Amino acid sequence: MAATQTFPQAINLMNKQEDASSAKIELIPAPMPHILSKGDYQDFRAELYENGFAVIKGAIPLDRAEKYCEKAHDWLRSFGTDLDFDNPDTWVSENLPHANQIRTYADYCVNHEKFMWDARLEPGVVDAFAKVWETDELLVSFDSLNITFPNRKDIPRRKAWEHIDQSPMRRGLHCVQGIIALSPSGPDDGGLVVYPKSHKFNDEFFGSQSDKKSWLPFKDIYMLPQTELDWFTARGMGPHKVCAEPGDLILWDSRVIHYGSEPTEKSNQTRTAIYAAYTPASMATPEQLALKKQVFEKYGGTTHWPHSHIAVRNPHVMLPDGTRDPRDRDQPLEIPEFSDRLLKLAGAKSY
Repeated sequence: MAATQTFPQAINLMNKQEDASSAKIELIPAPMPHILSKGDYQDFRAELYENGFAVIKGAIPLDRAEKYCEKAHDWLRSFGTDLDFDNPDTWVSENLPHANQIRTYADYCVNHEKFMWDARLEPGVVDAFAKVWETDELLVSFDSLNITFPNRKDIPRRKAWEHIDQSPMRRGLHCVQGIIALSPSGPDDGGLVVYPKSHKFNDEFFGSQSDKKSWLPFKDIYMLPQTELDWFTARGMGPHKVCAEPGDLILWDSRVIHYGSEPTEKSNQTRTAIYAAYTPASMATPEQLALKKQVFEKYGGTTHWPHSHIAVRNPHVMLPDGTRDPRDRDQPLEIPEFSDRLLKLAGAKSY
């Protein structure tokens, strides 16, 4: 609970400072310091501890993963356009719904489509996070869907955008992120790229920085320019493309330098993946839980932080002219079954 107690104090302190660079930075310790604190695990946690990421093979049986993939593609086809998965000429913006800045789908209530929840509720997925956090009383993020066509003709290929998803003010482990792979992700396909072991140098790197202006305002993403990447490469770290098969679960420590890569020119694979992260419900404040329940009831989305940064936003998809997208939706196409387990993971029901 240390993170939720010290965060408001740190923000209040910073708000009193006119010059962010001179603000006293109050570091936020790991809420559960014993988690992933040793190297003698006999399962995937050993790799997660050592390298900062792990691939859990077959977390979802292949037949169900393929079903979720087809459901995801059906969702993308549901907007009544000329989109044809077999015709690259149709892979253009006018045939696709609105995507966010990182080119994933987080609107139109997709976060709460039945296939999204069914994948999040898969025992092999939930159990992996329960093993990481040593509790099955978890919250899950209402994160986005990734369907990336290779070699699109209408947009430039996105360059690497190395970052960590944890504020420099946080020290130690605070979040473990997840990708549920629904399509093959080989060396040339789009997918996660990590800098193995970079999480182990997080404290040393930020501890060595004299100018902390870039740490403020508090937010749990930190972009690394080339000059700062050089600090890590000088210590032997570099990019590694994580490969996975349908049904695999990719986990990574939020302190690991990473980015989502575009398919290379050699790829003909349409990437399909669901982002899902889980943290203990005990890490959420009552205020954040109340907000999470409101977001859930509006079929809204969150970041990958299941217990923090929850905000009730306008769920409508707005066009550049200020009008609502006529394709927008007030509820999922297929509403999930609101089971006891789902409601607890959603933060809508107490453990």
